[in-house]
Amino acid sequence: MVRFQEENDKFMEMFIEKTFIEGYGKKFPNWDRLELMLDTRCTLACRYCYYNNPKHDKYLYPVKLKNPEEYVKNAKMLFEWLYYEKGVVPKGIDIFGGEVTVKSEFYGILDAIEEVFGDRAKEISVVVPSNYSFLLSEYWTDKMEEYLKKSRVRLALSASIDGKYLETINRPLISNPEKDPRDDNWYDTLFEFNKKYGFGFHPMIYANGIGLWKKNFLWFQNMFDKHGIPWWSIYLLEVRNPEWTREQIREFGDFIDFLVKWTFKNRLGENVRKYVNFTFKLRGYNILNPFSSTGRGLGCSIQAMLYVRLSDLAIVPCHRTSYDEFVYGYFKTENDKIVGVEAKNIELLNAVYSFVAENQPYCEQCVIKEVCSHGCLGAQYEFTGDLFTPIPTVCALEHEKIRRIIKATKDIGVYDDIVNELRLERQIVWRRIEEALGV
Repeated sequence: MVRFQEENDKFMEMFIEKTFIEGYGKKFPNWDRLELMLDTRCTLACRYCYYNNPKHDKYLYPVKLKNPEEYVKNAKMLFEWLYYEKGVVPKGIDIFGGEVTVKSEFYGILDAIEEVFGDRAKEISVVVPSNYSFLLSEYWTDKMEEYLKKSRVRLALSASIDGKYLETINRPLISNPEKDPRDDNWYDTLFEFNKKYGFGFHPMIYANGIGLWKKNFLWFQNMFDKHGIPWWSIYLLEVRNPEWTREQIREFGDFIDFLVKWTFKNRLGENVRKYVNFTFKLRGYNILNPFSSTGRGLGCSIQAMLYVRLSDLAIVPCHRTSYDEFVYGYFKTENDKIVGVEAKNIELLNAVYSFVAENQPYCEQCVIKEVCSHGCLGAQYEFTGDLFTPIPTVCALEHEKIRRIIKATKDIGVYDDIVNELRLERQIVWRRIEEALGV
């Protein structure tokens, strides 16, 4: 048993070395980032958030692991191990967990990055999804501005807000939601903040309230115009939870149709070439570009990052799959230094990092498998009991998305131009899908 554990530890060390350490050093595009997970404490109670789901929260991030005083210490140990022991600097560090911008340990971690990496900290992009509730506090707003102005780290916030017509419906404040202060003035302040620092917006397209999304999207566009922000500065992503009904899926499809046609007419002057460039160069708000591929087996970042839970230095698949049974292993420490890793579940590590989503059950014979966004492994586990079994309603949602993108782009006469930009093998895939869906 001892030898078995030793061999697993060596395998895991080798995997991290050959994948991420080399990726950080050579900046491999699919293995050059690190995610640090704090805890689930947040200012909002979002309806679709897994951290806000009492069935899962205590298992995803056990209460006994919420030790904020350990976060900065452990982050610094990890940075020192990367820089002094391995001689590498990650291209990017994501910091995730609840609302991190109103936690003192978040700023302590930024300080630790500068302290350890020194002048090379300017090579690191630190990306933080935020609900911008820090703007409700003068103290936290000043704190954020202070770091944005003084830090050598390239700090980038992603505005995780759903917009005026959906924010209070799906993302209420935990404290006093009946008197929500996020009014028009707050939104103006937020958009001005993002204009000042060049940050983008990342709303989630959720089943509840899907019928409001056309009006909500136009509100975003009006706010972009009002504040001088590029109209494409929005990254749309559908929530791949199981609760989508047939009617909501149809409404989602109507929104996709609206999005294609409104953009073509109102932003691109009905210019076919501009729409093709919008799809590939501007990424089509993300949601309208299933034509590009990521070069990974799954489109999300689960295969592209090393995920570390700071409270106990656990190495996990991702923030939505940090259940105890899925922990890959732990960084081992002695005298406040990382000295190696202890493997716990290298079988899952192998499975996830080598996973190709189109080979899942249901997907293997599916007509859209090569272009589908596929489901979230954490959501699939929570609903089906298995990481690798898709959720049927999410499958229906993705079929509707692909069908309506093909139909809408055909309606405006750009579909063939988009497909003709692809490699021959991808053109064949799209022609086959088009025929199979009868569009």
